[in-house]
Amino acid sequence: MHERRSTWLIPRLPRAVGGAVGVTSAESELQSQGSRLPRALATLIIRHPLRIVVATTTLAILALVVTVTQLEFQTGRGDLVSSGERNRQLDERYEREFEELPERVVVVIRPRHPEAGKAFAAALGRRWEQDARIEKVLYRVDPEALKGKALFYLSPDELAALERRLATHRDLLRDLADAPTLASLFALINRQITTALVDHLFTRDLLGDEVDTPLDVTPLQALVRRMHERVSGSGPFQSPWHAFFATGTDARPRDGFLRSDDGRLLFVLANPKASAGDFNRFQAAVGKIRADVIELKAGHPDVEVGITGRAVLESDEMAAAQRDMTIATVISVVGVAVLFAVFFKGVLHPALAAVTLLVGASWALGFATLTIGHLNILTIAFMPMLVGLSVDYSIHFIARYEEERAARRALGPALARTFSGTGWGIAAAALTTAVSFLALLLAGFKGLAELGFVGGSGVLLAALATFTMLPALLVLADRRGSQRAVPAPQPLREPRGDHWSAILRRPAATLILSVLLVALAVPALGRVRFDFNLLHLQAEDTEAARWARTVFESERRSVLFEEVAASSLDEARRKVAALRALPSVAEVESILSVLPEDQERKRPLIMSVRDLVADLSFEPRPAEPVDLQALRSTLERIRFKMGDDGAPAADADGLDRERHEVRRLIDEFLATAGRMDAAELRHALAGFQAELFGDLQEKLEVLKADPRAEPVTPADLPAALRARYVGRTGHYRLFVFPAEDVWEFAPLTRFVADVRSVDAEAHGTPGRTYEYLRMMKEGYERAGFYALVGVALLTVLTFRAVGPALLALIPLTLGAAWTLGLMGLAGVPFNVANLLLLPLLVGIGIDNGIYVIRRFGEVDGPGERPALPRSTARAITLSGLTTMVGFGSLMISSHRGIQSLGLVVVLGVGSVLVASLATLPSLLALVTAGQARRSRAGHLDTAESGRGPRSVLPTSQPDPAERRAATFTRAEGKAASS
Repeated sequence: MHERRSTWLIPRLPRAVGGAVGVTSAESELQSQGSRLPRALATLIIRHPLRIVVATTTLAILALVVTVTQLEFQTGRGDLVSSGERNRQLDERYEREFEELPERVVVVIRPRHPEAGKAFAAALGRRWEQDARIEKVLYRVDPEALKGKALFYLSPDELAALERRLATHRDLLRDLADAPTLASLFALINRQITTALVDHLFTRDLLGDEVDTPLDVTPLQALVRRMHERVSGSGPFQSPWHAFFATGTDARPRDGFLRSDDGRLLFVLANPKASAGDFNRFQAAVGKIRADVIELKAGHPDVEVGITGRAVLESDEMAAAQRDMTIATVISVVGVAVLFAVFFKGVLHPALAAVTLLVGASWALGFATLTIGHLNILTIAFMPMLVGLSVDYSIHFIARYEEERAARRALGPALARTFSGTGWGIAAAALTTAVSFLALLLAGFKGLAELGFVGGSGVLLAALATFTMLPALLVLADRRGSQRAVPAPQPLREPRGDHWSAILRRPAATLILSVLLVALAVPALGRVRFDFNLLHLQAEDTEAARWARTVFESERRSVLFEEVAASSLDEARRKVAALRALPSVAEVESILSVLPEDQERKRPLIMSVRDLVADLSFEPRPAEPVDLQALRSTLERIRFKMGDDGAPAADADGLDRERHEVRRLIDEFLATAGRMDAAELRHALAGFQAELFGDLQEKLEVLKADPRAEPVTPADLPAALRARYVGRTGHYRLFVFPAEDVWEFAPLTRFVADVRSVDAEAHGTPGRTYEYLRMMKEGYERAGFYALVGVALLTVLTFRAVGPALLALIPLTLGAAWTLGLMGLAGVPFNVANLLLLPLLVGIGIDNGIYVIRRFGEVDGPGERPALPRSTARAITLSGLTTMVGFGSLMISSHRGIQSLGLVVVLGVGSVLVASLATLPSLLALVTAGQARRSRAGHLDTAESGRGPRSVLPTSQPDPAERRAATFTRAEGKAASS
């Protein structure tokens, strides 16, 4: 019987640390003082397996009960920042001062006709005003509050132009008030055209002089166009009087509905109630909103409607993540089950590993609930990672146990040798992985600190389950066999390194190839970049993302903005001026945006306008039938006065082109009217006539309102506007919009820095996003440094030597280099989702290094060639493949962040796997071959000198485990009988 011994892997290592390089045999371990713990643990489990299973299961059940009843979910990115941080404090201050903006949900309405869009917006807004699940809704700002102050919103030049126009058309309006019909209106216009043409054409052509007031046919164009639209049924009534009274001013409707800058879109803003504690806190509310929109849209076929906004983007992101994670879980469970069945050639031991995994995960969740009380978006994503790391420990334990049982060892000695041989490796791997996670506690970022705590404690609890629950289950499963007569233990004759025999036969070639791959990866390292654009994490072409782009194109500015507070209007003016001067700022919106400027300068002009219309009135009167013949005759005369039929020349002046457009519009109207039945045409024109003069009366009332022309004050604003801009204690809120795409990190950094240079306490979505991304990036960098230092020190302590520790870091080092190279070649950037790869890669890389180093030195007897045992190679392979299958299943996700996480984990774990099973064993084979040559040379030298050879191997000793086999067998029988 030969004893399995450990060879020296590093030349001239002190004899006292030789056992740290490779695991000594179970027999030697049981003799040493350091083996008392695994021997005692094995004895305890052999004697009381059922009690241990019951105790661990009970703890798992209690942990699950605590988790289900007390665990909370924090799914906001703001929850990742410490409550004492600047942004959280500013958020709380702004919440106390200002009402929350109703912009979590933005319903975007794109109507075919303006009236259809307004009808839909009003119907939806009224419905949500009565819905208890909607905290706040805004679809229209009541314009009546400012109706009497409307003239103050015109510029001085516009007021002067309005005054001139009213003076020019005052006689027309007075005559029209006596006979308010379409026929009389066009007759009066025809009369003014005749006068203007005489002044304009005759004076210019015959006398060579320019008249002060050229012919303006813009109001006539608007009138004929609207009349034609009305009779042709191409749309609802639209007022033509704006062009008549205020040429050059903003022609957008002033009905209070929320519109985009280009007027093509209408908006309904809403704040739905969040479901506290739910993983997807807005899912129910967003579902209800979508149902309402679909239901209402069925009755409004002329509108196209979509929803977007922060709550919708968040809900869709969470829903996609949940859906994809569910599918990925099914794929990974099936894939891992198949791998287990293939590798272990059965289902019993894989089932025991699964039970152990559930127990460890339950403990981890329960411990996290008792200590932290919640999971955030980072720790939620870590749970699948914990599963992958935890099952690795069970795989290595079972693989070594099966190896010992295959050597015909009894249950007790097999379990003891498993604890002594692989248990130390699992413990060292768990500690180093835990250190890589616990280093995140030093990141200075709450989210990463919680991830480090949950990850580190979870890994240690998973290892504890592997040392308690799993061996107890193995004892119970194999107890019947242990009661039979135990044959004499046999030397382990399994082929060593069969799976990689070709590689180990050519270790130099493998190392050269590994170095070559590193050399090829180095140029690609420069291509690896950080992509902190959060939009790039979302699924492509979702409804919310698509409509967000539509809003951006229509609004011509970002939907993200910073907020700045001012204590007075004067301070607000100073800050607005300073902010608008910044190159990174596109616009500043504030109370000053809705308060007119130069009000004192405008007052005399407004008084003059009101004097011109003070005696005019178009009060409703009985409708008069439209005189079709008179209307047609007047239009034909106007058409004749507009010039010939030919198209205007390219170099024609503006007046010629406008007259040509009037002629064309009249032709279109007369052609349409000629095709219509007389009664139908008369009915359509009567409706247009009533709407036209009713609208004219409303506009005159606006001009005559507020006879003293009192300036507009904040108190005059509608309640919705005051709540938006004015706080509860009188502070003013400024909205600062960026000039660049602040979804990108560099423009975001510039914008936030510029705004904070004006007000250090500015806050908003860009500022929060910047702080979140900056702190996460810096946190990972800081924690990565601490993790590498901690893991390196712990690895040195594990082996009690520097040489083996450096060797154990090879899989991590090469795997990281290859992974970064592959990411650079594939164009895969780091983002806030796939940065979770880093602690996972550190854990798996160092674990594999420890397993390989500790097992490579084990040999069956003197003269045996060191190699990696098949069971260890199989365990490392299975661990890597299960992790790759588990995370690789995430690549089916439509969520690009989750998809990238799956991809980089597959690349990283695959790279570490190759380095662990090819590069490191090849290097160890070369090292041990050199040691063997030096040992033989030393033997010849000592023989010639008359002294015996000084071997680096310990002297052969009887196998103490065989002497204890009977003792363990008796313990098993006693435990079984009890």
